[in-house]
Amino acid sequence: MSPEQAATLFSGGAIWTGSADTDALLVVDGVIRAVGDQARTLASESSAVDHVDLGGGFLMPSFGDGHAHPLYGGLESVGPAVRGCASVDEIVLAVKQFAADNPGDEWIVGASYDGSLAPDGLFDARWLDAAVPDRPVVLRAWDYHTVWCNSVAIERAGITADTPDPVLGEIPHRADGSVLGTLREWGATDLVSAVMPARDETLRVSALGTAADYFLARGVTWVQDAWGEPADVATYLAAARAGALDAIQPRPLRRSALL
Repeated sequence: MSPEQAATLFSGGAIWTGSADTDALLVVDGVIRAVGDQARTLASESSAVDHVDLGGGFLMPSFGDGHAHPLYGGLESVGPAVRGCASVDEIVLAVKQFAADNPGDEWIVGASYDGSLAPDGLFDARWLDAAVPDRPVVLRAWDYHTVWCNSVAIERAGITADTPDPVLGEIPHRADGSVLGTLREWGATDLVSAVMPARDETLRVSALGTAADYFLARGVTWVQDAWGEPADVATYLAAARAGALDAIQPRPLRRSALL
C-alpha cells in the first residue's frame, strides 16, 4: 500500500464477507483488499492504516434494493403525513392540517395511505371534501395503484357518472351512480395525473436526497428505481449534479409492470 491510499482495518468482532466468516478485514480506497491474517499482515506494513475496533459487534456487506421507488417515496415527505394514519378520520385530519399549513398549494398531493382502512378499499370523495372543499386533493394508496380524490379533483379530471371504466382501470360508483372518489389502476388514475401540475424540479431533487438519506441510514447503499418516467431521468441527472445522490448508487431506471 502506498501512503496516498486510504486504508482501514476492521477487527475485534464478527465479520461476514458474504461467503465466509472472518475476524479481520482490510479496506483500501473503498475496496476490500484482504481478510483474516493477511489483512492484519498488510495493515502492519503501513503506518497510515486506520484501525476500527468493532467492539464485539458484527460487520457485514451493505444491503441493496432491486425494487424501490426513491423519487415517489421521497415526495411523500412533502405532502400530508398520511402513511402512519390508523383510520380514515386520522387521514382526513392530516389532510386538513396540511391544507391549513400550505394555503398557497394549488393541489394537495400525498401518499401513501393504508388502503385497508375502508371496506373493500373504497374511499369516498366526500370524506376529503370535509377537510378541503375548495382545492383538489389526490392521495395515493400504499399500493400506488389506487388514488383517493376529493370532488374538486374528480371534476378537474373531467370524470362524471357517465365516464366509462377505462382500459386497465376502474372508476367505482356509489349506489346512486355518482362517482365515489376512488380510482383503481393506471387507466383510471392517469385521468387525474394528466391534469395535475408538474412537481417543482427543485422539490423533486430534494425528494431524491431525502430518499437517499433514508436508505443509507438503514444500511442500503444502492437501489434500482422500478418506476421510471422519462422526465425522471432529468431529475436524477440534476440530483447527481447537486450531490443529492452521494448516499446511494441508483441502478438504471426502468418502468415495471409489476409495481
